[in-house]
Amino acid sequence: MAFTNNKITNEYFDQNRNGGDDRLNTLSQQYDSLRTYSWLISIDGLGGNDPDSSPRDQSNSLTLACKQIGNIGFSVEDIAVDRINDKYYYPGKYAADETTLTFDNLIEGGAAVTLFNWMRETYDPFTGQLGGPDMKRKIYITQLDAQHNPKMRITLYGAYCKFYRLAELNYSTNDFHTIECGVKYDFAVQEKI
Repeated sequence: MAFTNNKITNEYFDQNRNGGDDRLNTLSQQYDSLRTYSWLISIDGLGGNDPDSSPRDQSNSLTLACKQIGNIGFSVEDIAVDRINDKYYYPGKYAADETTLTFDNLIEGGAAVTLFNWMRETYDPFTGQLGGPDMKRKIYITQLDAQHNPKMRITLYGAYCKFYRLAELNYSTNDFHTIECGVKYDFAVQEKI
């Protein structure tokens, strides 16, 4: 990022070296972007009642450091209107995207069982029941700055688990085992904290 204002450059990129007159250029974090690798995810209502069942916070949310979150977004379809020799476009129906959450399969804490039970709220393979009254939840994705302070929150409203996948078991690799959960949501809101 280039700065043309000398005052900004001096104020944020220079510092004194232990009381000496020499100036040392430093990298500012005030104008830094949010990192793609620094966030927490909380799924409302999945904390459980048993303290050993899964990681949770005061609001009974399952809070984890998710390994990967797919793209989050929405789009608006076009409505084409033809008038004689002209064509006009207007915004039409809203459509939310789907995303994939990838979690490390933690040995402690029971997060894998909690995530599987979340999928069972959408479709229960034991009973064949499809959907339940509490199937849709809020998901909070909190982006953190370089000092791990919350800066931005993305809230997925009406989210439900669409698929649950365990990663491949392979003796020849040295990777951590992961769990993928596909999530469909009604809409997403991004706000600064």
